[in-house]
Amino acid sequence: MKISKFVWSVLVAFATVALIAPQQVEAIIVDGRVSGQLTLTGSGTITESNGLKSNGLNSTGINELDFNGQLFPHGPLSVTGATGDFIPVVGSQASFNLAIRWTGSGSSVTLLDVLPGVGGPAWNSPIVGANGFATGTFFSLQSVTFDEDSLTMIGMGRTQVVSGDPLVLKHSAARIVIQGTGQDFTYNLTVVTTSLPEGGSGLGLLAIGLVAVEGLRRKITTRQNRYA
Repeated sequence: MKISKFVWSVLVAFATVALIAPQQVEAIIVDGRVSGQLTLTGSGTITESNGLKSNGLNSTGINELDFNGQLFPHGPLSVTGATGDFIPVVGSQASFNLAIRWTGSGSSVTLLDVLPGVGGPAWNSPIVGANGFATGTFFSLQSVTFDEDSLTMIGMGRTQVVSGDPLVLKHSAARIVIQGTGQDFTYNLTVVTTSLPEGGSGLGLLAIGLVAVEGLRRKITTRQNRYA
């Protein structure tokens, strides 16, 4: 049920903020949806459980996109461009929590490692010199085409920006597109996350999230007072 999934996504968003910055949970402000676009650049390599073929399209195994760098297979990637609410993240680095794994090819693809209401592989980037961070989470893949020299991956998911003092949380549905060129299935990548309009009774569902955060805040405060 779509609304139930959205409710869970809101609750997860607020729970994440509560765990990352418990001393500031009481100061969270919800201010609508994220607007804008964020671009990451870096390097990645595709491997396949049954061995890659030159065209990359007739594979019957599990494909995996790893992000190269000091934190391999998580990256990092560099934030090289942004518009709208993502602008404060420019100059930072982003890491993926998981490699991206999928089965199938073309438009018949299935994203793996997805938890209901939580999502799957996600990038996270801190806002340098300030409170906050931005995230982009895959929930599904629409299409993946790749060969030895090029890659195009189109997915749908959610993006969030948490920033400021007091903290302000914005979130929205998002399209995440990964493109790259290179050789031997290793590519120079761009990862573009674009916020999308979101329908439904968002304000009412966000209110549910606020109730959840207030509950977490009270539990944290009680725990802190107990050990003070």
